[in-house]
Amino acid sequence: MTKHWSQNGTLEKLGEITGNQFNDMAEWVQSDNETGIYYETWTVRSDPSPNTTVWFESYDCSQFVHRTYRKLSELGAKLSSRTQTNYTKIYLYSGEPTYLGNDSAIFGQPALKNLAMDIRKFYYTFRPHQSIMDFALSLLEAYTKVVLDKSFYLYYNFEYWFLPMKPPYVQITYEEVPLP
Repeated sequence: MTKHWSQNGTLEKLGEITGNQFNDMAEWVQSDNETGIYYETWTVRSDPSPNTTVWFESYDCSQFVHRTYRKLSELGAKLSSRTQTNYTKIYLYSGEPTYLGNDSAIFGQPALKNLAMDIRKFYYTFRPHQSIMDFALSLLEAYTKVVLDKSFYLYYNFEYWFLPMKPPYVQITYEEVPLP
């Protein structure tokens, strides 16, 4: 079987797989979908250096593509794309994260009412579908919280973590990830 990818209206051959490889891949996709229960945009690292501590890995659409390519390669597929696989990545830089708890531990406890309100206020700045004015204000609020207050509340796999942010705070990159 030959699989093609459409880029700018033209088809490009990605590789070839057999029917058995296709069936094995279909089973793996189902399994991956059932085990990857969370979605995470951010990769959280201690600093930008190559051998840094990674506190949290992103788990997003591009990571699914990487896992899929690796699995296809493991199954013996012959990958042959000439197209670069480029991905936008967002890095947060933080000291050691502090575990805060899950939803019921934070939002169900009267003693943690202030923490719950702070987390809600923090995430409110990231809400979708804002007017241009609201977006500008939200961007300023996010800058204040992350850079000036050096704090970020990360929701990761059903748990909340406090990140003590440090320079350069946030980095957005456009990286090429080669096929396996």
